[in-house]
Amino acid sequence: MFKKQIMTAAFALSLGSAFNAQAYDPVATCNLSQSDFNKWFASGQPAKNGIVTFANSVGFPTNNTVCDFYKWSHQMFLWTTSPLGSGILLDSAVFYDVNVNPTTGIATYISNASGGTQNNRFALRGAKPQSIQPGGQAGGGDTLLSLNGSLVYFAMHANDVYAWFNTAVTNGVLPATTPFPSSQAELTPIVNYAQANGAALGDANALTMELKTAWVDATTVSPLSDYVTIQASVPNYTKVSATSWTINTSQSTVNKTLALVGMHVVGPVQGHPELVWATFEHARNAPDNTFYVSIPNPFIPPFQVPYNSSGTWNFMTNGGSQTGALVSQMTVNGTTGAITATTGNTIQPNNVYRAMPWGNLPTPAAANNNSQLISLNNDVRGMLSKLSDVRSHYFQVGAVWTQNGSIPSSASDTAKQIGSKLLANSTMETYHQTNKNGCFGCHFGSSSTAVSHLFSTTNVPLVPPPKKSK
Repeated sequence: MFKKQIMTAAFALSLGSAFNAQAYDPVATCNLSQSDFNKWFASGQPAKNGIVTFANSVGFPTNNTVCDFYKWSHQMFLWTTSPLGSGILLDSAVFYDVNVNPTTGIATYISNASGGTQNNRFALRGAKPQSIQPGGQAGGGDTLLSLNGSLVYFAMHANDVYAWFNTAVTNGVLPATTPFPSSQAELTPIVNYAQANGAALGDANALTMELKTAWVDATTVSPLSDYVTIQASVPNYTKVSATSWTINTSQSTVNKTLALVGMHVVGPVQGHPELVWATFEHARNAPDNTFYVSIPNPFIPPFQVPYNSSGTWNFMTNGGSQTGALVSQMTVNGTTGAITATTGNTIQPNNVYRAMPWGNLPTPAAANNNSQLISLNNDVRGMLSKLSDVRSHYFQVGAVWTQNGSIPSSASDTAKQIGSKLLANSTMETYHQTNKNGCFGCHFGSSSTAVSHLFSTTNVPLVPPPKKSK
């Protein structure tokens, strides 16, 4: 009976089934109380699709726990996906879409002040210079098709604090060596510079936030009410053959309603300029590989939750095998946008599963970390589910950061990483999960800003640089 309870808790997320808010927590080391959850909402009271406030990154506890980082990540996800007007906060003046020139790699911050598809120009470019990250699969030019035939469209976003920080460094107002702000003293000059240029940063204590999102055509998911949606302009493809799609020359884009299937949430907190790297997925995306959970009894070893693909998924057939899964079927040209099937394949879906559940190897050693994430997800999703909130259908896969805020200097600099060390999103690192790199396998460098593939002093500043005095 005890094992059955553990199975229920684990599978509530793993199978993407209707969430059971009463499921047994496998371990009580990362719980969120109802009173603390209430404080996340702007009104102080939870409400269906209510506005969640940002987590106070400046006030992040210095005497912190692993659970504090996971809670910060989850609150930030709920903040960015909070309904606002006819859209969500991500599509408001608080955030910019980041469009990258595929030839030069130079990024432009596009204001979301007016919302709508005129700003949301999403893509699926894959090839990228390593110094900047356009929308696309990590690790190269692969792209992804859902079982219901939708391409996965990618977008990058940054909040206004990030855009003004990048502008201040680009314009020489702040030194080129300035790290991402992780304290009030480092934040103040950014706020002052924005104010001097007529911009009030109401979300300043969120610090610099960058996001990457993955979306599918909303007409291909069901029920649509279980998905966060957005209006966007995406490439309009002509299916030339089973192995070649090209962008229509007479109408290169088409407006669509898109459904959110994945999101990276990235930002600094007090004392951590290396950034906290978190990722979220829709519960219907894909099943988990085998993983382990801790049982609150020191005499019982971690419990194995086996791989199980039974269910209705966006990227895995019902009962689909791991054999033959995670194989790229097509690539996209980074300049032209043309899609070409990989050798011996056609442009088609391929089964997907999370190879590193909760961002860890599928071994008993990961049980405690897995259990903390499951525990928090159970609490947050359970309370959202009671409200019939659309965000109850998303879960946190994990987050990773470093001990004492150290900056990873290389892909092999893993000793000080904490949390979900092999973190990946099944919609954004689909074919590279088994490389065992994790976020810091690509995001490393000699400075704080070097870990971000978005930040660059070649990016177009929000305002021209100050005129030099003669």
